[in-house]
Parts: sequence; structure tokens; C-alpha cells
Amino acid sequence: QNSLRSEGLEQFVEEFLPIIRENNPQVKYFLHRTYTECDPFVYGEYTWLRSRRKRVSWRSKHQVLSMVEEMAVGGDYRPGLKRGVNKRLPRGQELWDTETIGHDVFKVHSKWKADEDDLEMPLAQNHPHFVYRKY
Repeated sequence: QNSLRSEGLEQFVEEFLPIIRENNPQVKYFLHRTYTECDPFVYGEYTWLRSRRKRVSWRSKHQVLSMVEEMAVGGDYRPGLKRGVNKRLPRGQELWDTETIGHDVFKVHSKWKADEDDLEMPLAQNHPHFVYRKY
């Protein structure tokens, strides 16, 4: 609908979105257009199925651009626990140091004692999702 409520978003799509798409070819942009009267939203999807959604009704094209920039840096400019997108990995993806006390989870012990150690096996401490817990 070409109503005043979504006029700023439509101007943003015509003016700024082609420039953003040209400078960021690795980012996927989707436009979902409806012909019913509803509030326009900007919806950001992040890694590990995390998302943020912001209503942009009655906003100017520059305000919509500011919201898109805000989502690009992780959800919100302002400090606070619940404002930005959570940067911590989901629990199933983390490897805690308390889980590896006394043994390395990636080391496979062969029942044949004469087998050589596999030097290409990753270590838990070098794993990208290894988390050192303070408590």
C-alpha cells in the first residue's frame, strides 16, 4: 500500500537499498510486500537463528536507514543486556573447560596399544567454540 504509514520505507527501498545491495553482495535481502493495510517492519536474521524485528511505520527514509545500520552492528546502539543480539553460542555448540577436565574429548584411545597417535586430531583447547568458565 502506498500509504503515509509506509512512505518512508518505500523511499528507503527506492533510494538506499540499491546502494546497500551493491556494496554488500554477501548479504541476502528479501522484500515481502503485502497489499493489505499493515505496519511495515524491518526484520534482521542473525547466526544461530537469532532475529530482531523493528516497526518502521511513520518513519522517514533516514530513520529507516538508521535502523538498518543499527541491526548491522548487532541489534542496538544503546548499552544493555537485552538490547543487542546475544553473542554467546547456544549451549549445545559450546565446549566448556569443565567438560574436558582430565581428558580431551577429541582424543580417541585405541584398544590396540601399538597404534600411533594421530597428530592431526584437534585439541579441545584449540577448538573455536571452547569456552573457559570462571566458576
